[in-house]
Amino acid sequence: MKKVLYVLLGLIGIGGVAYVAGPKPNPPKVQEYSFDLPDDLIELEKQINESEKAVVGLKPDNQARIIWADTANKTKTKVALVYIHGFSASQEEGDPVASNLAKKFNANLYLARVAEHGLDLGDSTLKNFTADKAIESAEKALAIAKKLGDEVHIIGTSFGGALTLYLASKHPEIKTITLYSPCIAVFDKTAEILDNPWGLQIARQVRGSEFNDIKPKNETQPKYWSMHYRLEALVELQNLLTNLMTPETFANVKCPTLLCYYYKDEENQDKVVSVPALLKMYDELGSTQKEKVAFPNANHHVLASYVLSEDWKGVQNKTEDFLAKYIK
Repeated sequence: MKKVLYVLLGLIGIGGVAYVAGPKPNPPKVQEYSFDLPDDLIELEKQINESEKAVVGLKPDNQARIIWADTANKTKTKVALVYIHGFSASQEEGDPVASNLAKKFNANLYLARVAEHGLDLGDSTLKNFTADKAIESAEKALAIAKKLGDEVHIIGTSFGGALTLYLASKHPEIKTITLYSPCIAVFDKTAEILDNPWGLQIARQVRGSEFNDIKPKNETQPKYWSMHYRLEALVELQNLLTNLMTPETFANVKCPTLLCYYYKDEENQDKVVSVPALLKMYDELGSTQKEKVAFPNANHHVLASYVLSEDWKGVQNKTEDFLAKYIK
């Protein structure tokens, strides 16, 4: 924290005007989206698969895909589920919970892939990620889900939870949302500087690097998470949080909402995202049908994946109970 302040004071010392006029990202666009998606579901799947195969650097088993309720008859179901993964992650972040929920409710499931994610591009990984690309990815996932089911229920983890909240604030037709450790704010408060003037430059000075490097918890994690990526991506992450994770967004979320998070005590809690921020968000939701549950035995920010969570079964059971109230 002290190092951040020293760098910041040094920049301000150059001149207040020069600091304020320094480089920073443009706020993400809020707009209507339209996608050219075929009504024929076989063609839709073919389009998704071909598009994913064309992505340079896509790691094995990280692609977006449809999981059909009935693989022999790929038809529209009453319920469609969407899983939106978090920052630097992939669909495995919700496995096996998302697929088990889809089986439970006889639902087609769309496993989305946020733009620029699931790739291994070496020192260029996530370099081209932007808040706008993330929003467009989420909007497209919703459009695809509407083709797959009569009603759409969305599950999002971490940054995917932030995108889920944004979608629910703009699309009242969404039936329910389930938020696993939603990233309303980053646990490290210094992250708020990232999308301020000179934020990227400050981050590089503090880190002494152009990259963020994460030590994997096990040998499986690097297969589905990016362990080495550009700091520009963190700036864009914060850019979306600053501009879209607001009381106005939360107040516009009217659908039934389930909030799940890791918290045992002050020492043992989620230290990736801010628990106080997500609880404040919960209080500001416009929904009158909402539930919040802490999972003290998850022992990790990631709740719904066998790779990192120690209580994904408990998370699955709670989500089943919640969805059963709204899926008839």
